[in-house]
Amino acid sequence: MSLPFLFATRGSRAVHRLQQSPCLSPISVLSRYKRVHFLRYASSHQCKDNRNHYVTTPIFYVNASPHLGHLYSAVIADCLHRYKLLQGFRSKFATGTDEHGLKIQQAAEAAGKDPLTFCTDVSERFKNLFSSCNISYTDYIRTTEQRHRSAVEHFWSVLRNKGLIYKGSYEGWYSTQDESFLMPSQVGDAMDSSGKDIKVSLESGHKVEWMKEENYMFRLSAFRSQLLSWLRGNPGAVQPERFYQAVLHWLQEDLPDLSVSRQRSRLHWGIPVPGDAEQTIYVWLDALVNYLTVAGYPNSHEQWWNVAHHIVGKDILKFHAIYWPAFLLGAGLPLPQTIYVHSHWTVGGKKMSKSLGCPGLGLRLHR
Repeated sequence: MSLPFLFATRGSRAVHRLQQSPCLSPISVLSRYKRVHFLRYASSHQCKDNRNHYVTTPIFYVNASPHLGHLYSAVIADCLHRYKLLQGFRSKFATGTDEHGLKIQQAAEAAGKDPLTFCTDVSERFKNLFSSCNISYTDYIRTTEQRHRSAVEHFWSVLRNKGLIYKGSYEGWYSTQDESFLMPSQVGDAMDSSGKDIKVSLESGHKVEWMKEENYMFRLSAFRSQLLSWLRGNPGAVQPERFYQAVLHWLQEDLPDLSVSRQRSRLHWGIPVPGDAEQTIYVWLDALVNYLTVAGYPNSHEQWWNVAHHIVGKDILKFHAIYWPAFLLGAGLPLPQTIYVHSHWTVGGKKMSKSLGCPGLGLRLHR
């Protein structure tokens, strides 16, 4: 199975209770086998000295409507959240939408809407989907909210004041579709629909462009040894095992400093860099801080942030298991207790996407 935490029970009575309870309908989406394993995992991993629990889905990008893959993440998180409540935990469950970045800017322009209106319309579709499926989140975060902007500005300032963010020139491959910077080893040759030679991401297949501009850099290279120590000392930090091994493999390679801003003339739909109105904060640094925003950062966040668990799809593992922990180490904050990774739903053998939709035929969970 591709999910490490679709778990199991203390006994058949617990399974029966979940199956019979009308308030637990999302768990019925999972197979009986997965429900049993879900309960056993949750039972055997109780935190004995802290009765708080915090679980998150990724925040979902609003360049188009939701599909089954998004709902899958939410159902898994909901199952874990509800079971923790049954165990007597105080559980927080956060989901929401990621609303900044070049893709959103372009999608809004194509739709003839201002970006915020566009984001609100699509975010409501996610809310409606979760409501119709009885997803019991306790917080729905949008990155366009003021509470989030305040958290991001504070987080940026902490990193900058520690000397971990500096201004420099960035030159390299960038995928607008993935909102990601790539190393040369991650880029290959391909041909577009018109027969023109292009460069693409070897992982996603999306087109990449060579970008050269002055922006802010994060000293990611300084955290390679600390990330390795964290993972080796916590072999359950990333689950299942094969994804844990993938992160360790990535950390054997060079870990160059990371560009964490874009020129505002190119990307205006985002949070401006504090003290520099000509730069916009990189969408992934912005987005990842949402987990802290929901926990109450920068004020009284310790109650929840010390017990954080993330559920992510495998395509965003590097952002959550390398970039995010490095940001947190730099800010002097605890790392997530666990990053649970699931695979992709596919349609006709291809990863489900917003453009493909989910026709309901030929669906499978691809490892």
